[in-house]
Amino acid sequence: MGKCLLWLMLVLSVFAEDCLAGDDPYVLQLQQLAGQGDDESRFALALLYEYGEQGVARDPEKAVALFLQAGQTGMPAACLYLGIKYENGSGVVRDPVAAGNWYDCAARKGWAMAQFFLAELYEKGKGVKQDNCLALAFYSLAEEQGYPGAKEAMTQLRQEMSEADQERAAILRSGLLNFGPQ
Repeated sequence: MGKCLLWLMLVLSVFAEDCLAGDDPYVLQLQQLAGQGDDESRFALALLYEYGEQGVARDPEKAVALFLQAGQTGMPAACLYLGIKYENGSGVVRDPVAAGNWYDCAARKGWAMAQFFLAELYEKGKGVKQDNCLALAFYSLAEEQGYPGAKEAMTQLRQEMSEADQERAAILRSGLLNFGPQ
């Protein structure tokens, strides 16, 4: 759990400057934009509710609802955040299948952290069917972006795989990313 909590804090720090700066008019603007369907505002507002910042009372249930709204439209940051929450049971019932689905949402949009976490799930068969070829494919995508630990994980996994499976992983890797508007 410590590793995922560390990554959760990393995600928060990436958005902290945007989400935790300002005053009450800022929160009101976020609420207005979130109500109009703006996913970035939903995500920022969810972080405020999650941590009780910016004069917003901590409300984990409201935070999860906003994360889900943003995630259901495919916002990668929300998908990653939800994956971490479901993997660890943080504010939601622990659900490795849901975690895998949320990581997949962000991973296919090029988010290296989600690619790495999803690769770990495939390698361990946690919430997804164990599949070293998919694990290697997602580790490869994360490694290409310089994600810490991905290269080592790939090297270790390759040692356990046949050449044919490594070739299959390379083919799978080429079709994984889904860029462009959804």
